[in-house]
Amino acid sequence: MTPRNENTPSAQLSQAEFQGLLHEKMRAAVRLTLVTILEEEVNTLLDAPRYARSPQRRDRRNGYYTRNLGTTVGEIEDLPVPRTRKGFHSQLFARYQRRQAMLDGAIGEMFVYGVSTTRVGEVIETLTGTKPSPSTVSRVFHTLEEEFQAWKTRPLQSHYLYVFADGTYFTIIYDSEGCKMPIIAVVGISPSGEREVLAFSVGERENQPAWEALLGDLKRRGVQQVDLWITDGHQAMLNAIEVQFPQPVRQRCVKHKIENVLSYIPLHQQAQVEAELKGLFYQDSRQEADEAWAAFCAKYEKVYPTAVECLNRDREASLAFYAFPKAHWKAIRTNNVIERLFNEVKRRSHKMAAAFRNENSCLLMFFAVIRSLRFNRIAVSAK
Repeated sequence: MTPRNENTPSAQLSQAEFQGLLHEKMRAAVRLTLVTILEEEVNTLLDAPRYARSPQRRDRRNGYYTRNLGTTVGEIEDLPVPRTRKGFHSQLFARYQRRQAMLDGAIGEMFVYGVSTTRVGEVIETLTGTKPSPSTVSRVFHTLEEEFQAWKTRPLQSHYLYVFADGTYFTIIYDSEGCKMPIIAVVGISPSGEREVLAFSVGERENQPAWEALLGDLKRRGVQQVDLWITDGHQAMLNAIEVQFPQPVRQRCVKHKIENVLSYIPLHQQAQVEAELKGLFYQDSRQEADEAWAAFCAKYEKVYPTAVECLNRDREASLAFYAFPKAHWKAIRTNNVIERLFNEVKRRSHKMAAAFRNENSCLLMFFAVIRSLRFNRIAVSAK
């Protein structure tokens, strides 16, 4: 009788066990690679392999020290790093560095995108098996400070076609109390059509001295000519522009202007008026806009005199965009360019669900967000 083979079933690994085994194998491979690279670095430095006698030898080995290194596949523990008598510094990692630079970059990017420090730690722990503390995440974020300082003093172009100016509010801790503090900012479009944030700073109540200081900084860094300023109706800002850039050509944000005019009209009657009001800023030429303006005022000056008076206060500034290339009208008749920038910063910062601890933290967050954005350019050749 032919004996029957008894097949012993192989042990089945769970998904978690398989992932753990895979990570272990990957860490072992990374560890071997790091050790090999470190040894080759030392051999190159000494100009002699281990134990070899050579007249070209430049130094001698002096044992090892061990250290841990966080990587994207987990913590590499007790990594042996060679020593030499004159001192050896590997190019694999900076002195005292405990995590790979790319891992620090990932930590910083997550923080910038509005992920809380605690949640960043949880994500990194899932990816690498090690969890950075909230304070570690904050320290990584603050490595942006040096880059921010350089950005604030960079030279600017002498001429910008358009500059958008506005402010928005963030909550910052002053003397243990949360206070609303505005960030004032300017965005420029260069003669080549490129958009960039030129500068920003804090400015209590968006007052005139704060705006004068910010615009004066633009001049010190090289800005001499702005063809058109796009702003809301904030008088302190307008006064500062007049001081720093005399006789400016200004475009009043038509979105804000429409809102101001409608505020003098009863709510249930606004829908009809709003459609006609918007039409003033969507004509095919300045001449047609002037005709539509006159017709609008004639129709409503007796019914809504205060609204018409509000509209007429900024007539030239509201229609200034018609003097520029038609292809640019959509971009320059409102302050949407800078409003979208503010909304993006707030979208990310609001996820933190906490006030900024100080001005510097708020400014760093603002910078961290804008450096990650990619702005569309405008076609300057279009007429």
